[in-house]
Amino acid sequence: MHHNNTMGIQDVVVVGGGVAGLVAAYRLKQMDPLLTVKVLEAKGRVGGRTLTEELDIGNGLKEKFDLGGQWVGYAQEDVMDLIKELSIETYPQHIDGTKFMQLGSDSVRTYKSDIPSLSIRGLIELQYLIWKVEWMAKKVPIQDPYSSPYAEELEGLTVEAFIRKHTSSLEVVEVLDVACKVAFGADARRISALYLLAYGNASGGIMKLFEVKDAAQELRLKGGAMQISEILAERIGKGNVLLNHPVQKIIQNDDEVLVLTENGKTFQSKRVVMAAPPNMINTMKFEPPISGFKKVIYENQPIGHLTKFIVIYRKAFWKDKGYSGEIVSNGGTSSLNGCTTGPISVTFDATSFKGTPAIVGFIAGRASIEWCKKTEKEREEAVMHDLARHFGSEALDYVSYNEKIWAEEPYTGGCPVMFGVPGTMFAFPHLRLPFNRIHFAGTETATKCTGFISGAVQSGKRAATEILYNLKPSLIKPADLYGTCYHDESIPKPLHRAKYNGGFAWYWIISILVVIAVVIFAYIMKTSRIV
Repeated sequence: MHHNNTMGIQDVVVVGGGVAGLVAAYRLKQMDPLLTVKVLEAKGRVGGRTLTEELDIGNGLKEKFDLGGQWVGYAQEDVMDLIKELSIETYPQHIDGTKFMQLGSDSVRTYKSDIPSLSIRGLIELQYLIWKVEWMAKKVPIQDPYSSPYAEELEGLTVEAFIRKHTSSLEVVEVLDVACKVAFGADARRISALYLLAYGNASGGIMKLFEVKDAAQELRLKGGAMQISEILAERIGKGNVLLNHPVQKIIQNDDEVLVLTENGKTFQSKRVVMAAPPNMINTMKFEPPISGFKKVIYENQPIGHLTKFIVIYRKAFWKDKGYSGEIVSNGGTSSLNGCTTGPISVTFDATSFKGTPAIVGFIAGRASIEWCKKTEKEREEAVMHDLARHFGSEALDYVSYNEKIWAEEPYTGGCPVMFGVPGTMFAFPHLRLPFNRIHFAGTETATKCTGFISGAVQSGKRAATEILYNLKPSLIKPADLYGTCYHDESIPKPLHRAKYNGGFAWYWIISILVVIAVVIFAYIMKTSRIV
């Protein structure tokens, strides 16, 4: 193939300068410094869905805070190994103190445990449901969700439909709905139940997705999460990381690949790592065209809607009052036309490692879509009103309100992740399988900690291994191929119609009796009150 304005022949072109793409390029250069690698990033910055910006902290000063992905956890081995290698320090997410909950009604309640303080019936049904989904998630591998014995039963169900099959408690429905909104940027009624179980399986359990201690929101990075990408770009060589190079078309044959960008340049390579988000890949043209299972999953994996806000304060008044800074809310009633609920889904303490007080929160799912239509001033007023309703009038004495509407981010179009919808999970494994000379990375393709920064790291390493297997096979050991498309146990098996046999009845009977006993005791001892 020949094309005008070709920028020379590369061994590898990486499309996407987020964590996954930069890890792939970094590992390739580590394994063989003589490999020629170019990273093409559509935006004017690296980092993808991580974004660290300097915010106003008062007195003419600014400090770095994360307006994108920010959390990591000790159990997330891939990202923890990488940040150690890059000499990035962490500090714990603050969780001590009383938490606030507004679920099931507009009443605000407090609690101190990991699980919101519900009615006794709600607690029993929630604990039963948690145990049930944790048990089921163990049998739904993210590598191939459709191989699960639950596939036939759950493939057509949304998370909300699944929840309502097992509880009639509005509180329980709303607890899990809020969790889905923040984890996926989508309401539970949009997400495949089978996908949720597979997603939880990839992180070692469903509750690992939502909790802080020993889970996904355990640690923050000093200096922000975007520095992972910035340091990687420096080590790869900034001349090899080309910003403002959005890819519009990829042409491949048996010998090479041409990558065409919107600014009129063409890059010729032996192999390509595609590390752009799936919703952006779906806007690119391919010759030959993507087809079959891969086409199905690209056309049916939407990205979430999430607006992240950070409010900077002079004083961490919530800590002085014994509050953790956490709110879990259904949004409550909104008096604003066009918004069915108030804005807030969840908040956390966001005090920086330097001690600058802050609260971080999320407007998620349908609420994010509705509130995006309002002005920034209207969103700010609504958020501050909600914070004051929970934390007290001191919440209104703030330094700055800052927000990021991820649906408006060019070449991303949403946050935090893409999610599976009912009826498509049979095609899901093909998201990470190569398309001829194109290999795929990105947190959605990960098989461990899918959707998190750690998943992006894992996927980048896996894509680099697949590339090296083709270009430099002598550098790859058989054990390195585990999890790649060149390992028999890591590729999807032929489709079959799985039948669910009903599980272990005695396990559930005993579990329910134990839960009832534990919850009744907890309900008697709890100190929950109405605010």
